[in-house]
Amino acid sequence: MATHNVFLDPAGTSPFGLAVIVLAPTGVTYEHQCEGLMTSTRAAEGFLVPVPSNDYDPEANEAFDVEGALLGFFHKEFRGNPPPLEEWRQGQVESLAQVVSRVPFWSTPTGSAPSELLHLSLDLDRIAEATEAWVPVTTPYGPGILVFQNCD
Repeated sequence: MATHNVFLDPAGTSPFGLAVIVLAPTGVTYEHQCEGLMTSTRAAEGFLVPVPSNDYDPEANEAFDVEGALLGFFHKEFRGNPPPLEEWRQGQVESLAQVVSRVPFWSTPTGSAPSELLHLSLDLDRIAEATEAWVPVTTPYGPGILVFQNCD
């Protein structure tokens, strides 16, 4: 299979919202700048799924800004310098998991089964990979990486 590389927002000037790289053997590798001010680049093979930046909160009868909450979490907790996971303070993983659980993700099965609105979950088996703009998640299609604008 031919391999193709796609760099998401290579100039860092065109934020694209939220997206998930669902890990799969597609021959397409997505690269993304992440890790706050350290500005490392990571890559994953799979297919890209844009996801909504807002989630409807029925209790408050309003939209919840998921993208803003993710950006706010990394800014407030790490100020552009996310450390390795073993240096995260108690409660930070739980806080990130709570925000990730608000990211809407449509499951679109084949055949006559209806589409279903679900939500992502933080993949705790791969939590060591987590950093700003690169968060391991579980999707209806399997493991993935939630990507968003890096703070640099």
